Amino acid sequence: MELPQRPKEDRFVKPGAFRQLCEQISRYPGVAEIPVLFVYAFDPRTRLGPFFIHDRILIPGAARAVPAALYAAGFRKIRVVLQSWNPRVRPSRALLDGDPIELLLVSSMQIHSAEAYRLIEDAWELGDSRPLILAGGPKAIYQPWDFYGLGPDGSRGADVVVCGEEYVLLELLDRILQDRLPGEPLRKAFQRVRARGLLEDIPGLVYRAEDRPGPPESLIYTGPQRLLQDLDELPLPIASLGLFEPPHNNRELSSRPLSPDKFGKYAKILTILSTRGCHFRCHYCPIPAYNQFSFRTRSPESLVEEITHVKTLTGINTFFGADDNFFNDRELVERIFQTMAQAKVGGQPFRDAIFFSTEATVYDVHKNQDLIPLAREAGLRALWIGVEDLTGTLVKKGQGPERTRTVFSLLRKAGIAPMAMIIHHDGQPLWSWKGLYGLLNQVNFLRRAGALTCQITLLTPSVGSKSYEKLFEEGKVLESVGGKPIEEYQYDGNHCVATASSSPIIRQLNMILGYVWFYNPVNLLTALGQVDTFWKSRLECQLLGMAGIGQSLYRMRNWLGRLMFGKIERHQSAPRPRFPLLSPESLLGVPSLAPAVGH
Repeated sequence: MELPQRPKEDRFVKPGAFRQLCEQISRYPGVAEIPVLFVYAFDPRTRLGPFFIHDRILIPGAARAVPAALYAAGFRKIRVVLQSWNPRVRPSRALLDGDPIELLLVSSMQIHSAEAYRLIEDAWELGDSRPLILAGGPKAIYQPWDFYGLGPDGSRGADVVVCGEEYVLLELLDRILQDRLPGEPLRKAFQRVRARGLLEDIPGLVYRAEDRPGPPESLIYTGPQRLLQDLDELPLPIASLGLFEPPHNNRELSSRPLSPDKFGKYAKILTILSTRGCHFRCHYCPIPAYNQFSFRTRSPESLVEEITHVKTLTGINTFFGADDNFFNDRELVERIFQTMAQAKVGGQPFRDAIFFSTEATVYDVHKNQDLIPLAREAGLRALWIGVEDLTGTLVKKGQGPERTRTVFSLLRKAGIAPMAMIIHHDGQPLWSWKGLYGLLNQVNFLRRAGALTCQITLLTPSVGSKSYEKLFEEGKVLESVGGKPIEEYQYDGNHCVATASSSPIIRQLNMILGYVWFYNPVNLLTALGQVDTFWKSRLECQLLGMAGIGQSLYRMRNWLGRLMFGKIERHQSAPRPRFPLLSPESLLGVPSLAPAVGH
């Protein structure tokens, strides 16, 4: 189900509170000397599809934003580990300047959660000298209970799950540091603060009431987080560029982080935050409820400042806007494009120096089509467009064949590459003799309309969305295939784990054939003759797409075999929390919040 909402008058953090909190934390004695390890979990089994190389070259937003917030709050001994770069690093063997880690932060999406659990369990190998363990990221926000009950007897797990953004994390650390004695380990200070009930008024936390052997009987949940409304209050994540662990296969950390001037040798694309929120309410998407149905922004000047600094420091010129719907607010997007179009970096205008891409919907781009030429002047080179379904059968978002063709044509004319995203859903055939309902019909239409890439995903239960429970209750979600339970990494949109079809293999093969229809030698040869602005990019996309299909088939060979010949078992009800969630008030006899947040 969707996340619970705060009352409108209590939805946002007070203006200026974030920076005040950073200043307050930085004044605590010894903060700069606390060794901090931030690990962004990654499960290599998700390396599928035509964009399989991006996990190595794209830096996710959390890996920059959270360390930057810690740095702004006075922490200085920070190391950032990307598991896609450093798959063997172990928290139990990590040392910073010879000192063991005192604070471990693990961030994870649902599809990478198996690796997050492994990292947390490894930290427990240090026994009483283990660090304070905090879990965060999308998985933590929607299913915090899964970070508990780990290990052989269920005793292991996170100390606190942060079900929110940077402000929630800093508020937690502020409360712990207020009570910390000189030289005292952070975890010991946390235990004392928790025992005194001093965490209960910080919204967005989940933690055990006390430490004892075995799994917890229940967990304390302090309620939904308050959001930071003005994203300009966040520190520019420039400082984080000097905190990353160099790529290697060792278990220990390197003596020094990767220097910013060498960062661009490995990282080619940086995720950048410009807006958060979307005015659509698609039943399969948790984003609107997560943002408490708000649309949050940052100033164009701040966006330009970050891009300019990154390009100057690292040489990286490719940025991906982690927006839910960039064209959501016309006035804002026009101001952003105007500011970027007037900006320069290294003496070059953004149009020539920067490769900016982001996400939008067909409807919103069509509605603001007069801004497309300005967008190109601002450095926009590619636009990932949520077409979803051209016929509007799955979801109606104002898309349609003519509107899509118009948008793609205008983008190409301006020198902006259209990058299509569609969803293959139940009821949609592989091919339809009339119209555009068939999957291949839509793929063919999008390619002819000028799409350089096409991402095809299967409709998958998304925690926090309106349709999440319904898919389980209708018996559409697979529980096991060929005697092997479905794992969390398979909820990636690439595996058919939810369908009413009695033969899920058909839906799975349809998706693969859809990719083959778009990425193939015939289309590669055709692209060779299309000499235009996108000639080189089109060839690269075709070659990478074909390589992605080949390696995906190899990686999925066992899954495809089980799906084709194995016994299929389905869920009959939505999964429940592993442990009950109790509000702090319920511990004093006040009714629990658990029924409202238990899914």
